[in-house]
Amino acid sequence: MKKGIKSFLLYGIREIVFVVIGILIAVSINNANESRKSKKNLEGILTTYTEDLKIDTLTIGQVLKVLEQKEELFTQFLSDTVTIASYKEKPIAYGLVLSYAPFQLQKKGIRSLEGYESSSKKSDSLVIRILANHSIFDHLLNETHNRIGKDIDENMQYLKLNQPWIGDLLMGKINTPEMLEYYMSKTYKARLAIHYNLVYKNLQPYLQQYQIVAKKTLEDLDKRLQEE
Repeated sequence: MKKGIKSFLLYGIREIVFVVIGILIAVSINNANESRKSKKNLEGILTTYTEDLKIDTLTIGQVLKVLEQKEELFTQFLSDTVTIASYKEKPIAYGLVLSYAPFQLQKKGIRSLEGYESSSKKSDSLVIRILANHSIFDHLLNETHNRIGKDIDENMQYLKLNQPWIGDLLMGKINTPEMLEYYMSKTYKARLAIHYNLVYKNLQPYLQQYQIVAKKTLEDLDKRLQEE
């Protein structure tokens, strides 16, 4: 009888061990499958973000070129040597503080990365760095765009309320004596200097720094995707 009980207990223990081992193997296989799925999902998201980043760098590269070209105009018309003839020779200068084309960084890839990071149980240093950099630059650029846009709106509002020739300017008629007098005034030069500061002491440096960070990020992304 004792032998029977002992055999039964050993059998029971053996069966429990087998069950536990089976569960551990199943969990291990499931974890491996989940890990592969997560890795594949992240690979797709990083590929999407890479394309977004390429678009952003291309766009910002074009913006920087335009800013570089316009900076010569700002420098010339902020100088003490500017004359009425200078405006007549380069009528584009009339609009230096009246126009601007803001842009936004691409959103699709970064939103997917945010979703991945919030649901992932395991942190990824590259993803964390990408999210941190995007958050910083997106905030800086949006704030700067808003300030530049507000400055342009204020300039337009001032002209609308104080300078009756604004309609002529917007229609391309630039021979009004009062208009030329305003553009040669200290008031206008002060507005031009403020706008220059917003664009070339804020926006341009942010864009240049973003390009540097983006280039390094693209290199890291390319290395990661090749490893995958």
